[in-house]
Amino acid sequence: MRKKIHIFNFILFFLLVGNIASTVNALDYGVGVHEDQELIWKCNVCNQMEMDIIFGSDWKDSGVFKNLSIGKRMKWKINSVEVNQSLSRINFSIWDWTSEKIWGIKDNDSEITHFFNSKESNFTEYTSLVPFWFPVPVGEYMGNLELNEWYDVDNRVLPTLNVEIEKDAISLGFPLKKIKIIAIYNDQGILNSYKLYTTGYVVIIDISLNFLPIYVIPTLIGLISIISVSIIIYIFKKRRKISCQSWKHR
Repeated sequence: MRKKIHIFNFILFFLLVGNIASTVNALDYGVGVHEDQELIWKCNVCNQMEMDIIFGSDWKDSGVFKNLSIGKRMKWKINSVEVNQSLSRINFSIWDWTSEKIWGIKDNDSEITHFFNSKESNFTEYTSLVPFWFPVPVGEYMGNLELNEWYDVDNRVLPTLNVEIEKDAISLGFPLKKIKIIAIYNDQGILNSYKLYTTGYVVIIDISLNFLPIYVIPTLIGLISIISVSIIIYIFKKRRKISCQSWKHR
């Protein structure tokens, strides 16, 4: 009887483990962006002299850093989205970093593909050394990646990639100095903040998502109006009170 109970418990254990494993493997990943969505990033800091030293003078000739400098913006427009059981892919048009207020004609088309059973160990194919977009739920996807020792995923508050690369770690003379990157993503899987540091946490590159949903604008205008009116009423009442007190003392 005891033997049968042990066998039953043994089978039950493996069924339970198998069910958990299948549940994990069956996690459905998706895409947090949609067709015709526009994404705009702004460069807040760009130390070009330091970047020339670390990555060479041609670092901004191609890739996501092309023409990068402080105050410029870059735009992506999502053209198509593909999701299936093995991958997610977005195809998008790129307007390179520019100071112009009017975007004009796109500079290029590109795409990013993420495989759901990915065994990626690093992201050296990206000039930024991190992707600007991930599948969703982004925290779970990043947490399941098998990254090398350069990368550390932090999902405690916001999905974050912490990157630390020693001098000459990628190739001889690249990078020429030790660098650190902190890349933070929003719930759409879009890069929200990118900071590249050198020793002493000196910021060399600072890029942030420069996107304000349309529905937020009227809300902000209304909020500012309410605050402004409240301040005016407060000042008016304060002055009236002071005037009344002055009149009483006469």
